[in-house]
Parts: sequence; structure tokens; C-alpha cells
Amino acid sequence: MRKLYFQKYKMKKVLISLLTIGLAVTTKAQIPTKSADGMYNLNLDSSGCILQGYDVVAMFIMPEKTIKGNQQFESTYDGAKYWFASVENKATFDSNPAKYKVYYGGYCSIAVSEGNLRPTLVWTHEIVDGKLVVNHNAKAKALWDRNPEKNLKKAEKKWPELNKKEAKYDILKKRETQESLAATSYGENK
Repeated sequence: MRKLYFQKYKMKKVLISLLTIGLAVTTKAQIPTKSADGMYNLNLDSSGCILQGYDVVAMFIMPEKTIKGNQQFESTYDGAKYWFASVENKATFDSNPAKYKVYYGGYCSIAVSEGNLRPTLVWTHEIVDGKLVVNHNAKAKALWDRNPEKNLKKAEKKWPELNKKEAKYDILKKRETQESLAATSYGENK
């Protein structure tokens, strides 16, 4: 019994470490982008990609996975670059980009429903009422998942005015990092 507990503990620590390493790359790359009209419509990376270049069509086809897109399969929609894993996924997106776009400019959906603009982690993606949404971390996703339909309605109501507000990415408490918060909240919610 003690050996089994130790193995589970060790696996959890390895998983959290791997997640933390992965988060170090994705969470720091996001840049709230102000459009010409003064709106913070997009949460992009330094390449101008939404969702750090992950394939949004793949998220609809295989919602349990995140697949990195490739710059050679690039489309632009509403001021953001979208990268795809294949020419087929790019063609699917190009035929109906409004269907596959990420909502709220790629900002955290639960934060939008609460009146804030926050960064996101790609693995938190889900499709709610046909809309691709993402959240800040596991804690944010758990809050969103308590009532996704209600939260979607709240976010839809707040988004038109909210994106006039400056995005805040400095929401951490003392001695907290995006990586530690995400790793801790992942452990609490899984």
C-alpha cells in the first residue's frame, strides 16, 4: 500500500514538472494586442499567432488533443494568424473561419465573464455551444466548467465593452509564477 502511494506521488510530481516546463514556453509568449481602433481584441504570441500557433480545426475534430500548427499552413482572420497542422485543416478553416475561430480574442473565457482580460493555456480549450474557448489555467477551467452555458452568456454580454479595457497579466500573488499556479491548480483539479 505504501509503495503504491509513493508511486502515485512520484508520478504526480513528474506530471507537474512536465506541465510546468511546457507552461514556461506557452504562458510567457502571449501579448495582449491593441488594434488600430484602440481595442484589446487579440491575445497573440510574438509571431502574431493566436493560441501560440496551435491548430484550431484540430481542436474541433479531436477536442481531447492540442496539435501544434505549422507556419507553412497559415491563414489570417480578424487580425490574427492561425497555423494548421495540415493543408486540409487550413482549407477547412478558410471555408468558414467564423466557425473555427477562438472566442474572446484568445483571452481567458472565465476572466472575460468576470470582466477581465487574462492570458491562457492552450490545453484548457473546449467547445461550448459550437464556440472554441480557452482559459487561464486548471483553476479557471474548473470555474468555467461549473456552468459553461451560463458563463458563455456572461462572457458574450461583457465582451463588446471589455475589450476596450487593458489586459492585465500581472495578477500573481507574491512568490507565485504562472507555472507554479498552473501546476498547483492542475494537481488540485485532476
